[in-house]
Amino acid sequence: MRFALLGLASLALAQQVQAQNEALRKGKLPNGLTYYIYNDGSTPGVAQFYLYQNVGAVNEDDNQTGLAHALEHLAFNATDNFPGGVMAFLKANALTEFEAFTGVDDTKYAVHNVPTNNQQLMGKMFLLLKDWCHGIKLLPADVEKERGIIMEEWRRREGIDRRITDSTARVMYNYSKYAYRNVIGNEARIRAFSAKDLRKFYDTWYRPRHQFVAIIGDVDLDQTERTIKATLSALPAKPTPYDLECRLIGDNSEPLFMQFVDKENKSASFGLYQRIRLANNRNDDEAVKNFLFTSMFNTLAPRRFARLKNADEETFIAASVNLSPLVRGFAQVAWDVVPYANKAQQAMEQLLNVRAAMANGGFSKQEFEAEKGKMYQGMKEALEASGLGTPDNVFGLMKQNFVYGTPITDFRQQIQRNIEVLVEQEVEDFNTWIAKLFAPNNLAFITYERTPGELNITQTNFLTALANSEKPQVAMAQDNSTPAKLDLSHIVAGKIVSEKPIAKLAAKEWKLSNGARVIYKYLPQAKGKVFFSATAPGGKAAVSPQQLPNYTAMRNQLMQTGVGGYNRNQLASWLQGKELDLTMSPGDYSDDLSGSMDVSQADNFFGYLNLILSRHNFSPSVFSKYVQRSKYLYANRATEGMEAAQDSIRQLLFPPSEANPVENEAFFDRMQFDELPSQFFAHFGNAARFTYFIVGDMPEAQAKNIATRYLASLKGDPNQTLPVPTAMNFASKEPVIKRRFNVDMQGDMAEIEISFANKQRLSDKEQAALEVMRSILETKAFDEIREKEQLSYTIGVSANYTSQPETSETLSIHLSTARQNVDKAVAKVYALLEEVSQGKFTADQFKQAVVPLAVDEQSPASPELATNPSLWMATLGVYAQTGETITPEESAAVEPVFSTLTPADVMAVATKLLNNAVKREIVVQAIAHEGKLS
Repeated sequence: MRFALLGLASLALAQQVQAQNEALRKGKLPNGLTYYIYNDGSTPGVAQFYLYQNVGAVNEDDNQTGLAHALEHLAFNATDNFPGGVMAFLKANALTEFEAFTGVDDTKYAVHNVPTNNQQLMGKMFLLLKDWCHGIKLLPADVEKERGIIMEEWRRREGIDRRITDSTARVMYNYSKYAYRNVIGNEARIRAFSAKDLRKFYDTWYRPRHQFVAIIGDVDLDQTERTIKATLSALPAKPTPYDLECRLIGDNSEPLFMQFVDKENKSASFGLYQRIRLANNRNDDEAVKNFLFTSMFNTLAPRRFARLKNADEETFIAASVNLSPLVRGFAQVAWDVVPYANKAQQAMEQLLNVRAAMANGGFSKQEFEAEKGKMYQGMKEALEASGLGTPDNVFGLMKQNFVYGTPITDFRQQIQRNIEVLVEQEVEDFNTWIAKLFAPNNLAFITYERTPGELNITQTNFLTALANSEKPQVAMAQDNSTPAKLDLSHIVAGKIVSEKPIAKLAAKEWKLSNGARVIYKYLPQAKGKVFFSATAPGGKAAVSPQQLPNYTAMRNQLMQTGVGGYNRNQLASWLQGKELDLTMSPGDYSDDLSGSMDVSQADNFFGYLNLILSRHNFSPSVFSKYVQRSKYLYANRATEGMEAAQDSIRQLLFPPSEANPVENEAFFDRMQFDELPSQFFAHFGNAARFTYFIVGDMPEAQAKNIATRYLASLKGDPNQTLPVPTAMNFASKEPVIKRRFNVDMQGDMAEIEISFANKQRLSDKEQAALEVMRSILETKAFDEIREKEQLSYTIGVSANYTSQPETSETLSIHLSTARQNVDKAVAKVYALLEEVSQGKFTADQFKQAVVPLAVDEQSPASPELATNPSLWMATLGVYAQTGETITPEESAAVEPVFSTLTPADVMAVATKLLNNAVKREIVVQAIAHEGKLS
């Protein structure tokens, strides 16, 4: 909730504070450029520099598509004050945290964590902002370099998702300008644009009226303001075109209909989309209400689909609904459904009936009040925050102020205003808002198929179903059988048979009469919250190959059919308004539960837990649907394009076997409903296998009562054990695998994955050196493969080390490129690996990798370390497994290791990893077609 509430800041929904105060300053230069300065009092000694450009792809003419994005790339090359390139300047000054983003509506540049004690560097940062505003040189050589990089970015984005987005945009945006602006442009324009084309767009739109700069951090407001005025006032104040018309989207009174057909569609599905025009005034209570109701809608509306599934009435494999921003001035309600085979018409009617029921009947008072109470409590907790929030959050406030004139407000004032508006709302207000939301205009219906007519839904089918759904008699049945409290009459309390203090951890260990173990720690700093977890060795690694299908079925149907005689809809209604959360999460090597609650809800939480573990239900109907759904998804898996190749790659690298079966129709046919209860008991029904953890603001007497009543009463059989989990290493034993997959897909792209795996045990210092090696390799790959050779837009380098259940370390490099460049790119990767292992990297590259890690490990431990419930859960877990009593403070007080590393350490760990490693080189590339652009 706290993170969700940070989103409120982007709307600035509260009373205005004075723009000119001791922390925040706003001004406007004579040339029209706006500036913001904010000393956020957060991290001492650093500042964040931003440029916002109120221009995006929607400002492009038809012959300029992709130029707004191309300008963003050129901004890191030569400029008036940085003729050697902005990227070179950033790297030379170890400014590694920078970003740039181009959207359909705007563009953003940012450089983070600039040291404020370096006055020379600070001065250059203001020059950089000036150059980004209007000092990019756009040299032909830079244009050609970035053209290659943009082309690789286009290749990386090209695929089924891009084709869907580009095609469906026409009806999503009602054939407005937005429908034809996908930010990156198309292949022909990327290959053809010139420096002259970029200059025309740049000179037209990159002007002070469309720009603001922001400096946020540990800065002096007066000095910063003087520097801004001295540096940026010289920017030319030339007029710019009126841009409002290009952002208009006309209403469509009749629904738009589209069938998107592509052989690489993952599964047949359909969607209903409604465009919502937002009010221009964002400063009033109506805007606050809209935000609050949007949050409520996105929580409550999906439950309508869950209710159908809980009642075993759904005609869909998956269904979702969400209200979210679309483009500037518009939001969208999106309903997406994957129907069961041969159930598309029924699923469409079910979606439309759910929508009509919301429009006509809304939500119940119980649903509304429960969600309102949850939001209210979250806001109350968020009132502890101060200031305007994180730097990016502050930037969001400034953007809203610049674009809409929305006041910039203190975070606490925002939340307080939201609370004031929230408490005034009633369920009738919410339901009236929903009825207006579902006005009959601006609808679009889209089917996603692999072959024409696959879903057998026509425009006539849709319009008829829509008209029928809008008839007044359509309503959604309400479940009025919500239990006031759960029936727990089956419980017979057990006992605590032994106690042991864990003095160093100020905790207690209890052995229960059913063989279970409880570890309890009183943590009053949790302030009314209690955290729970439970774990036992087991998981998938303890299942015999013969039982894998039944275990898989059980695992996927946990808590899907109700417990203790209550169906899922009854339980969902009972849970409303209760601050408790409970999750069952069987893992690969353990069987786990976790959850949290308000201490006042402890009896409800543990009573519910007891029901789940002792009265868990499985339904033949739900089981049958699960098997049917699984077979359907397997039968409709991708057989074309990149995804089909990925399936082949998985089977190559992890060959199918009895212990690692392919989950195909034969696998699902082996599932037996009668085996689900025994699988459940083996993994979750025997308390004697489990260690339970209770941490939080719960007094010991209450915790003992909870343990004896709800945990000790569970069935426990100390003699029943699962097989000892064994390492699930199904990787091919082949020392070298090199394969190229030729795939029939659009474009001329190729994906390359090169990896190395070894089983050498690494010391703490070697593990640190492995991470530094990864960082150096990624930097070198970026410089050489992306910037110099222009062979790829992105290069990902990952490294991982594990010691349990067996020692292993891996290094993998992934990149995309053009098909004709595969050999060159692969050779370059191996050359860079050889350079790193031989120590052929610069002192700057080593420093760039080590310094951030060294600074991080030497940062003082948080004062909240000793009172963090999650850390205490982990600490007690270590004790339960090993008997070691290491406090969170001791865990954090490790000896610095990154600051002691040398280049020789990096060379050594590279040699240790790469020598005798298992090697994989996989390439997936498009088939070369005659006449295709390449």
